[in-house]
Amino acid sequence: MDDHKVSRLQLLAYDRPVLWLDGVSCQRNGSAVLDSATLGVANGELIVIEGSTASGKSTLLEVAAIARAPDRGAVWFAGRNTTTLQRASLPFVRRNIGYCAAEPLLLVDRSVLANIMLALAIRGDSPKAAESAAREALTLVHASDLADRKVTSLSTGQKRLVALARAVAGPPPVVIADEPAALGGEEGRTVAVSALLAARSLGAAVLCGTSDTALADQVVRAGGRRIHLAQGRIVGTPAVELVPSLASAVGRKREIERKGLPPHIEHGEETIAIPPATKGPR
Repeated sequence: MDDHKVSRLQLLAYDRPVLWLDGVSCQRNGSAVLDSATLGVANGELIVIEGSTASGKSTLLEVAAIARAPDRGAVWFAGRNTTTLQRASLPFVRRNIGYCAAEPLLLVDRSVLANIMLALAIRGDSPKAAESAAREALTLVHASDLADRKVTSLSTGQKRLVALARAVAGPPPVVIADEPAALGGEEGRTVAVSALLAARSLGAAVLCGTSDTALADQVVRAGGRRIHLAQGRIVGTPAVELVPSLASAVGRKREIERKGLPPHIEHGEETIAIPPATKGPR
């Protein structure tokens, strides 16, 4: 079989995905909502799942956030199959995921600042560090003025901003956002993309979902990768480019150099010849 040509940037991007959904399927009332979806997200990567209403994207994001167990398939987080963990162990995984659900999940009897600080405290931040990071996150989504407000006093749009700020605060290793710019118009899209990019720039693996093509386009222009979802299935381009680990690629490159073979040059990037990848998390 012919070797694949993969750029070194791609090799870096897909070395050890922090989050890997392997053939996950979900049903509701006997009908498939998600059908054999496979998806990998690496540290420092931004992916947008675009799909119409009822395409299954919210279910996919729920599964990715370990908020729902798939009926079939596996969800790997940091090299561990979470579907085999005991229920008591799942909170220790979830605290490393910033999840902004389609319906904001906030503590209504607490202030906005307290809601965000709590997520950071669970991950081990001191009160001082948690407050600083929470205020930074609110500034990032242009909602600093909401810090001392009770959640019950907020509009739906404001609650969404707070939920997004809580998801990116820190940031955690993985950020997952469902319709992060809903109801916000063009300004909301800009704020949402800016917040997600900030989390990515600090090394987070970022996965968001939307039915808003304008938002998806903006994510792609900012360097993100788009995946289309329709009727519970990933369609079009592959959901993940399956490549060997970086260590294997580097070893192969050294072998090529030792034998005196020239590297491939393609689209202005140096690439190296590697054998076909084996499917599965690394």
